[in-house]
Amino acid sequence: MTVIEDIRARKVYSSNKERNIVEIDIYTSSSFGRASVKFEEDISEIEEVVFPELVGLDAIEQKSLDELLLEITPFNKIRFALSLATAKAASSFYSLPLFRYLGGIYEGQMPLLQIEGNLFDADLKNLNITQKPKQIELDTISQIYNSTKDDKNCIIPAVDEGICHLSLAFNIKYLDVTAENIQIINELIRIKEYLGEEI
Repeated sequence: MTVIEDIRARKVYSSNKERNIVEIDIYTSSSFGRASVKFEEDISEIEEVVFPELVGLDAIEQKSLDELLLEITPFNKIRFALSLATAKAASSFYSLPLFRYLGGIYEGQMPLLQIEGNLFDADLKNLNITQKPKQIELDTISQIYNSTKDDKNCIIPAVDEGICHLSLAFNIKYLDVTAENIQIINELIRIKEYLGEEI
């Protein structure tokens, strides 16, 4: 069974000897999940108000649990820790690593948009996590980087872990700018999709 039976939280010391880490344990009858976050507030109110609301829920119903967390606690870090610990408990029930559980049995949508400064992931749409990602060979990644690194007008400044990043300023209509550069990517990695389908 994956029904949440008990939730426990404790303050633990961080590497700088400050007691500002909260560790949360989720217990079901046959599995266990743990997550920790940096959280300096008092956790007594969370233990009294939030935890009783979650006991009795099914750990596999991740979406329902996350929606409930949005309603009952304003603390993002606590919501994250509880959600992660629940996912770990569910993956433990199936005897699967967390990444395999999230990518297989758990059917939901995970956003692929990554923002780091002015770097945007080339794939801006949401994909069902059961869909297999495109595989890009290492030599192809090298070709993309080498063919674009000297072009000052190119908006592909970096290729990291198989992802072509697009450098976009917030005041640029990136669809117009990307239309020219996307041909380079499509030619090198042989993706026969139009820009409109990718975004």
